[in-house]
Amino acid sequence: ASMQASQCCDAYGCMQNHIIQQADATQAYTQAKLGGVPVYIRIPRDYWPKSWFSNDGQPKFRDPVCRLIKALYGHPESGAYWEKHCEKQLTAIGFKECCEWKSCFYHKEEKVFLIVYVDDFKLSGPSENLEEGWSLIRRWIKTDAPHPVGHFLGCKQNVDSVGS
Repeated sequence: ASMQASQCCDAYGCMQNHIIQQADATQAYTQAKLGGVPVYIRIPRDYWPKSWFSNDGQPKFRDPVCRLIKALYGHPESGAYWEKHCEKQLTAIGFKECCEWKSCFYHKEEKVFLIVYVDDFKLSGPSENLEEGWSLIRRWIKTDAPHPVGHFLGCKQNVDSVGS
């Protein structure tokens, strides 16, 4: 279903005066809060903050644990918390879920179509509206800079023009 949704996004981006761009969410899972049962983790000593050591360099703690606040890669529920966080942010800025596939969104005012696959975002629509579409997304979700579509869902993509 993700491949079909991606192809729909591509088709929309191939319409006259439309373009397709993509971006990756930056450390996606850590943008979402972890819910459910509290989880505690041990931090490797090399990552302890300086405040955990005395002035003479000795550790102040024997085996510290910290509550995990943000979803972390490797936690079995991180993907679900990220997906919920992402959908909440997108709907708050005017994107509506569309199609029968999960993680497909349309923004009526900007006329842009978005597909989210884990931490990969692909946005298509009128070329004059894509900048604002990305601006809306990037107010709430950290991504790298949007760029022309290239490698998405394991497929290398090229966009070419054909004569009329």
